Amino acid sequence: MASATLNSKVNLKDTLKLPVTTFPIRSSLTPASAKELLEKCSDDLYAWQWSNLSSDNTFILHDGPPFANGSLHTGHALNKILKDIILRYNIKLGNRVSYIPGWDCHGLPIELKALQNIRGATKDAISPAEAVENSKNLNATEIRGLARGLASSTVEAQKAEFRSWGVIGDWENAYRTMDPDYEVRQLRVFKEMINKGLIYRHFKPVYWSPSSRTALAEAELEYNENHVSKAATIRFPLADLGSYLSSLPNVDKDTISAAIWTTTPWSIPGNRAILVHPGLAYAIVKSPKHGQLLAGEERIEHLQKLMGEELEIVVRGIPGKALLDATYMHPLLPPDSPPHPLLPADYVTSDTGTGLVHCAPGHGMDDYLTCQKHGINPVSPIDDEGKYTADALPTYDLTGLAVLSDGQNKLLELLETENVLLGCQPKFIHKYPYDWRTKLPIIQRAAPQWFAGVDMIKEGAIANIDTIEFIPETGKHRLRGFVASRDEWCISRQRTWGVPIPALYEVESGNALLTEASVEHIISIIEKKGTDAWWSDPNSEEWIAPQYRDKKYTRGIETMDVWFDSGTSWTLIKETLGERDGKAVSDLYLEGSDQHRGWFQSSLLTSVANTGKSPYEKVLTHGFVLDEKGKKMSKSLGNIISPQEIIDGSYWSRAGQMAKISQKPAKAKKQKDDKKKPDPPPQTKKEQSPDIDTLRLWVAMTDFTTDVTIGESVLRFAQEALKKFRMTGRFLLGNLADWDGKEVPYDNLLNIDKYALYRLAELNRSSKAEYSQYAFGKVFHSVNVFSKSFLSAFYLNILKDRLYVDDGISRASAQTTLFYILQHYLTILAPIIPFLVEEIWSHATPTIKEKMQHPLQAIWRAPAEQWFDEKAKTLGDRFLAFENCIEAVNAAVEDARTAKNLRANLEADIMLVVPAGSQSEAFLREIEPELSAILLCSRVHILNSQPTENEEAWHHSKPFNLMDDGTAIAVPAKGQKCPRCWMHTSVSEQEPCERCAEVVKRFTL
Repeated sequence: MASATLNSKVNLKDTLKLPVTTFPIRSSLTPASAKELLEKCSDDLYAWQWSNLSSDNTFILHDGPPFANGSLHTGHALNKILKDIILRYNIKLGNRVSYIPGWDCHGLPIELKALQNIRGATKDAISPAEAVENSKNLNATEIRGLARGLASSTVEAQKAEFRSWGVIGDWENAYRTMDPDYEVRQLRVFKEMINKGLIYRHFKPVYWSPSSRTALAEAELEYNENHVSKAATIRFPLADLGSYLSSLPNVDKDTISAAIWTTTPWSIPGNRAILVHPGLAYAIVKSPKHGQLLAGEERIEHLQKLMGEELEIVVRGIPGKALLDATYMHPLLPPDSPPHPLLPADYVTSDTGTGLVHCAPGHGMDDYLTCQKHGINPVSPIDDEGKYTADALPTYDLTGLAVLSDGQNKLLELLETENVLLGCQPKFIHKYPYDWRTKLPIIQRAAPQWFAGVDMIKEGAIANIDTIEFIPETGKHRLRGFVASRDEWCISRQRTWGVPIPALYEVESGNALLTEASVEHIISIIEKKGTDAWWSDPNSEEWIAPQYRDKKYTRGIETMDVWFDSGTSWTLIKETLGERDGKAVSDLYLEGSDQHRGWFQSSLLTSVANTGKSPYEKVLTHGFVLDEKGKKMSKSLGNIISPQEIIDGSYWSRAGQMAKISQKPAKAKKQKDDKKKPDPPPQTKKEQSPDIDTLRLWVAMTDFTTDVTIGESVLRFAQEALKKFRMTGRFLLGNLADWDGKEVPYDNLLNIDKYALYRLAELNRSSKAEYSQYAFGKVFHSVNVFSKSFLSAFYLNILKDRLYVDDGISRASAQTTLFYILQHYLTILAPIIPFLVEEIWSHATPTIKEKMQHPLQAIWRAPAEQWFDEKAKTLGDRFLAFENCIEAVNAAVEDARTAKNLRANLEADIMLVVPAGSQSEAFLREIEPELSAILLCSRVHILNSQPTENEEAWHHSKPFNLMDDGTAIAVPAKGQKCPRCWMHTSVSEQEPCERCAEVVKRFTL
């Protein structure tokens, strides 16, 4: 054991190479600095990659436009940040990325909100339905102006917030579906569909919202599982029994009626047939009050319950097909009205109702299609407001009564008066469609509407779906199912705020004019005047193509379904970036799983209709955001978390207050001598740096292919992981502060450093594979485990002695390895938490910046082959096995600490006992110079046999298995504590050990 006497004037602390960095433990950026940093890692990066990366490898992620109404929520954050991670990863692959953000600006939600902003004298909030009512006092131009203003301001507000999340993109050229050039492209898509015979007008049932006064698509409905209807059982007197019933004995032709059951009694005025299943058996029963009744044989018992009567069987086993020549009378139409038929329908069942189905072709698509086969036209005596017209029942006055309320009640009274109401269930609970905007029930109503013939392009659309990659794969089946089950698309809406359907109507006949020539002429005017002129321009003649001016026409007032608006957004990519040989115009569409029946479908249909091809190569879907209990976010539950409050930190104070409320114990009874404690002073909120990366890390952590959760514990976990990443970055920067940039060749690195690079190579390769599979949660897990379990808990900890104390090859080897770790660590983190990566980079030394490219711009750097070749893998496997030895050493030292034999690990020497000539001994001999640093002890002795216990003052041992069985023994360190490195390897506590003496000597030269 050697020591050295040194000049007492030397301060040993000054000879240590302690870490130095300006990178703080906690971010303390000023608002101006934070803004600058954000611009560098987002706007500047997008501009750089567009200018510097080759257009030959362009990755196009097409943005599904969110509605330009309301505040942003965590669902928006999930969507936009997922897109951003993908874009940033593609930049690291060397791909130039194109991402043009967009907004869906038309449609009822925005129109309603704009109308709701017009308050009355009381300034109270009004409902969407009230807003629709108030719109009667405004003309189309006024409504469109209000909606446009709201959409414009909302777009700017949402855009600013999206950008505050670090989302890169071509924000200055963002698209809006209300932009004139966008509307013209949309109309040209529409014209092409007219040319192909895909657009037509029919009078047929559509989903109709009385509260919104417009037709709705299936995608615009939501279903209330607990809707309350009035269900009615009604009898329709038979007019002609037909041959089979007439031949039966005991059948009273004067009193016999068909019994039907319906949950929509309001639709009875539209009844034009009764449906029978040809294969079911029917029976005739006798009612004490209502005469003979015809119903399904299996439904007689149920009919008795509905009527509250005992029914007598008259005839059983009547074949359904034998009823098809019978007719009946509508009980509320005039007696001289023609009778209606009984028609066959396979969808009639014996599971519900009476086995006979009331058929109103104006109020249901199945009924409509059945009646069309038999030449029966739909009747729908209901207006846009959901009220009966004068045509409803000529004998009775139902005009102006709402079919879902007063009108239905009046109708039931009439049925009872006419003695045809067999029973009524006033509170029948069942599933029923609602308008997703007004949250009020809808009806089905026949009205003249414009349709796109999906059945004509369905085969091509499905063929395209089969070539598209879906993540998750279930998305393919969902989209395929939606398209396969759809024959047409109702594209007309009876609202003002939208792109007009360019149809003209002949004043005299009312016939529609929608030809290629007419539409092209109208588009040419819209290109000059804009779509607002369709409603405001007084010059009607100008809108009529010259060849049609021999007749008088008026412009239509219908607008296109907003799904048609957003569904033509692919034309923007086609126009700005052009066609791609053999590829779709976009590489990826990424939206929520609800878009299989929405934007994914409408985009596919319009593109296939126009080009024959899908607009996307790949579809990625994410789930919905729920709270930590799996509940939907809602104001009533108080569980809404906004992205902004996560970023500005206000969420944590709110979460803390909520926790206090939930944990507050019941009040104890106050004693007389209790003294009231003064309230604590209110906490003043400190100005803090924006916490963008916690929000982004939450997104990356999730398995977004299913519904994801958010809440305090989830966000706290993300925040803690972020702190670990930050501290790791700080350690790396601090210990590379004096690095000269000279990399130690791999073969000259210490074994433990080679092992660190092996682990780093594993992380690099797995992360790249996981990024490529969009498995960002796995990327996060891998890098988090690497940071916590390998770097923090092991490798960086054991480096401190070499970094702070040494100055030779050992330290150079460590610094070289740290540089590689920094380089790859930032590469892996860059797509997920770019703000932190940019901040770390801003504190990097000039040497580091010379040695590596900016981590946000750098192409993904593959690890050197030496790091993970067979030799490296063998070393890695042995170090992994060596972890068992480390655990045994730690356990033995902990036993010594528990026994109060030592206070610090360096007070121990370690003996490792392994068989002579074994693989374990060979490995330990190979890494022997590094063992004391790895095991955090003063010295390590490799033995082939157990030492005598009484040779030491104390002795603690634990078994381990390396390649062979061995024993780790902790014993008292033989030397004195070195005042510089604190290892017990000196002869005196006043003098440094031999290693430190050499370093100090060089320091003083």
